[in-house]
Amino acid sequence: RICFELLEMLKAHKKAIRRAANSTFGFIAKAIGPQDVLHTLLNNLKVQDRQMRVCTTVAIAIVAETCGPFTVLPALMNEYRVPELNVQNGVLKALSFMFEYIGAMGKDYVYAVTPLLQDALTERDAVHRQTACSAIKHLALGVAGQGCEDILIHLLNYVWPNIFEESPHVIHAVFDAIQGLIVALGPNVILQYVVQGLYHPARKVRDVYWRVYNTLYVYNADALVAGYPSVEDEGDNTYSRTTLELFI
Repeated sequence: RICFELLEMLKAHKKAIRRAANSTFGFIAKAIGPQDVLHTLLNNLKVQDRQMRVCTTVAIAIVAETCGPFTVLPALMNEYRVPELNVQNGVLKALSFMFEYIGAMGKDYVYAVTPLLQDALTERDAVHRQTACSAIKHLALGVAGQGCEDILIHLLNYVWPNIFEESPHVIHAVFDAIQGLIVALGPNVILQYVVQGLYHPARKVRDVYWRVYNTLYVYNADALVAGYPSVEDEGDNTYSRTTLELFI
């Protein structure tokens, strides 16, 4: 019953009240176990009011953080099967917040959520792809250096085609995801994707690829040296990096 009262508090205009209500969900879940709280929250994803849905997703993530993600993930992923846009977007957003909160703990759950993210990234609806990208950003930053590179490359292959999106929100999320993956995979992996399109005949394609390259260059100019393609020397111009070309 308290949960239902708290859900009403999520409609409050003051941010402090909404924040307090959200953290209260975490405390209740800690005290009585996450099942009942989660049931109430997942049902709340079906409402129309956006503010309510966003607050609900944050609350789900807080429950995941306090009770452990394994208590929340099965129910959350099961909810994604509901063929309704609001619910699916809510689930993706909850995943995004969850990975943001749990950080390195996410490495145990990467393989579990990959099929779901894969489905979201191949969805027609742009909002699905946008929210999935933001989830991948937090995921990648959380598991950086935890040995999950294989699955991150798999996710990168699904994120990459979205760099040509027109909508500013989607493109922002996609570039965020790519920046997260730069941290987790290292700049040279991304460079191999970028090199293919830098001199594409179409200007629109070139613009996007150069934008990614500039991001790489700004953040990791020194690390890129090892990843540049090897080019033959031409007369006065020496392109070979002898320091890197050591044979053992």
